[in-house]
Amino acid sequence: MAVLTTNTITRNPTGVLGPISQAVIKIVNSGTAKAVVYITGLNNDVSPATLFAQELFEVNYREVVSKTYNITENFFQFNVSYSQEKLGVQIFLVDSGGKWFPVSLMQLAVSRITSEFRDNIAVTSTDFAAISFRRNGALTIPEGVAAEIRPDGVEILASTPIRYKIVAGGTVNGSFVNFPTPTTAISVNDTALQVNYTCSTVTGGRVITQGLGSGISGAYQDVVVNLLNQQLFYDLQEEAITLVVSSLAGEDNLAATFRMAEQW
Repeated sequence: MAVLTTNTITRNPTGVLGPISQAVIKIVNSGTAKAVVYITGLNNDVSPATLFAQELFEVNYREVVSKTYNITENFFQFNVSYSQEKLGVQIFLVDSGGKWFPVSLMQLAVSRITSEFRDNIAVTSTDFAAISFRRNGALTIPEGVAAEIRPDGVEILASTPIRYKIVAGGTVNGSFVNFPTPTTAISVNDTALQVNYTCSTVTGGRVITQGLGSGISGAYQDVVVNLLNQQLFYDLQEEAITLVVSSLAGEDNLAATFRMAEQW
């Protein structure tokens, strides 16, 4: 879950609470790296709704952050976006008597799958960095800065047995560029990612998953790998993620797609 929202909440007394005086948002980072969190509080007394709270901040690994907001609106709601999949968020209402009450949260749908395609990749037994993604450091849209981005999957066409790796960090040659690219028509403001499709090597870094794929002599075999549900160790706030491929049986020409899931 990377984008959470509440239903419209009333400040007025209910059967279990008196008048609401405050809302408290508790955030616990149990993930593998620091996270960026973006909170908005919406005043629903007016149409269109206006902001009464807006914060963008970092939460370090194993850190617990508490945010308190005074409530004067009769009807309001909160939205929370964050970049680390193992971040925990809970919102509490506090009434005038000091009683705390938890608020139910709903997960919003994935915003998009951002991908890049590269073909005619000449490979041997030597590792070849085919496609690399990193966060767009120039993006200023708060929702994008706090977006959770996860490796979604890879797809490789090969005529020989191949090996693939996903490498986090390290130094990638070539250039990272904004979208759109020659193969992928995405507006630059629709993604929090930059891509490098001219790379060939990654130096350093660490392998966070790897595997094998079978090829068919004289034909192509499609190797499809789902990465979304794997608990991979990476920090896209600080490092790139790179698809690395190689052949296990001489030379080959590959085609590959690398997909990233963005929630914001």
